[in-house]
Amino acid sequence: MTTKTFTQNVLVPTDFSKASKLALEAAHQIAAQNDAKLTLVHIYDPRGVLFGGEPGLEYGHGIPKDEEEKIHGAMRELVEQRLGDLAKVKTALVVSESPAKGIVDYAEKEGVDLIVISTHGRTGLRRMMIGSVAERVVRHAHCPVLTLRSKLQD
Repeated sequence: MTTKTFTQNVLVPTDFSKASKLALEAAHQIAAQNDAKLTLVHIYDPRGVLFGGEPGLEYGHGIPKDEEEKIHGAMRELVEQRLGDLAKVKTALVVSESPAKGIVDYAEKEGVDLIVISTHGRTGLRRMMIGSVAERVVRHAHCPVLTLRSKLQD
């Protein structure tokens, strides 16, 4: 008798920070142990800032072509450097003015059953001003979220 593992589709968002690179490694280990799919996603804010409302989610639209190519290249390079094997990781680029909403909506659309996300460990005024993407993902995600707190400075 075989049992189906709970984790079959793992999502790890990246902002290309040191913390998100460590989250990618952790997500890869989880995916490998569960024979699960792994997707690396980057949320592109067309406004270029971290504040904002809750706009609709778009896939592959609103990104200048050169910027899109640069981001996809950076994701491929990140996977090659950290994991060494591009074939086992899907990459996705999502346009959303809210990184948290982009992550949550993408996860739901793709049937993700675990999100692995890094936190930057900001506290006090910095956290209030910038907000916590990870916190909003935890609150709104339809699936479990593993948060990894980093003490690294980006």
